[in-house]
Amino acid sequence: MVKFVFFLFLDVLAFSGVLIATLPFIIKNYGGDIFLITIAFGSFSFFQFFVSPLWGSLSDQIGRKPLIILNCLAELIANMILALSNSLYLIFLARVIAGLFKTNVSVGTAYISDITNNDNRAKGMGMFGVAFGLGFTLGPLAGGLIAGSNFTPESLSSVAWYASVINLINLIYVIFFLKESLKTKSDFKFIKVSKKLTDQILLAKDKALYPFFLLILIIYLVFSGMEGIIAIWTNETFSWGPKELGYVMLLAGFSQILVQGGLLRILIKKFNEIQLIKSGYFSLILGFFLITTESILIIPFAILALCYGIGITSPCLNSLLSKKAEDNQKGLVLGTAYSSQAAARFFGQPLAGLIFLNLGKNYPFYFDIIFLGILGVIYLYYSKKV
Repeated sequence: MVKFVFFLFLDVLAFSGVLIATLPFIIKNYGGDIFLITIAFGSFSFFQFFVSPLWGSLSDQIGRKPLIILNCLAELIANMILALSNSLYLIFLARVIAGLFKTNVSVGTAYISDITNNDNRAKGMGMFGVAFGLGFTLGPLAGGLIAGSNFTPESLSSVAWYASVINLINLIYVIFFLKESLKTKSDFKFIKVSKKLTDQILLAKDKALYPFFLLILIIYLVFSGMEGIIAIWTNETFSWGPKELGYVMLLAGFSQILVQGGLLRILIKKFNEIQLIKSGYFSLILGFFLITTESILIIPFAILALCYGIGITSPCLNSLLSKKAEDNQKGLVLGTAYSSQAAARFFGQPLAGLIFLNLGKNYPFYFDIIFLGILGVIYLYYSKKV
């Protein structure tokens, strides 16, 4: 367990250090606008939506370790291309490689399932979440500190080289120290992959489940849009660079860990999931509103409100889906929830970039407030009718 968690932490550390702290500034440095930046962010989720079922199914036949090695190798190649890039075309090539061959979630969750049983699986998935949380907390901070406030093309390139070194260490570590977890292999057929996608679409239409999938889609549509534009928004509003963004992500990361690792456990004893989802929903609206004040003193409170919102709603929605799913469909249901997130990110990030580009930097947040507000009123009206 510890060996796998260490691999995952290093993987996310390198990935988030490049993606969040410096990629927006690299694209901007080569003349890309905010829309191109959000396209680069959204393209990763686009590819993941289609290839995750493929890698998960293929790992059932050839094992988990070969595909984890593929993940490390692809990340190494993508970050080296990014470090050597001198055009937007190479930057997007790096993003395509990362999106197509990223297997840490689809194969990683299968690896955890292999090495745990019913008694300790929840603990294993919790460790999975902790590795992600720490990686996304420390990665952007490290990347931001390397790039600096007054970043240059050379300092931005240094972040990609830093990530490449971590990828190389991780690749060697996986090859020599991570053991294969799959005991029984099954036959691989492409028809199984297409059937899995079809099953997810059919499952999303289930009357008992689709309101939750829809809510995941709505919440991640607006939240991912914020993630896609926040680097350039802070740069234009406060003249912040990668270093300051790294500090922002440090606060966000520790807030998420605090909410999901401690506060949620306390609140779930006093309130049910529906009540907590409502509180998180309204906290998201508050967070987007606070951002539009453009006050440097208010921004930390906006971050806390947004982190509470996503940190509460996401696990509570997954919990409800797991409870409502049939025993033999829990994996498929949670996989569909992940696909809903990927679809939301693919559409939400470019949408935010388009609004930013054509209307102004605060308008994506105005859209989020109005969109969530209207849907919230509709939900409250509908819930009273049934």
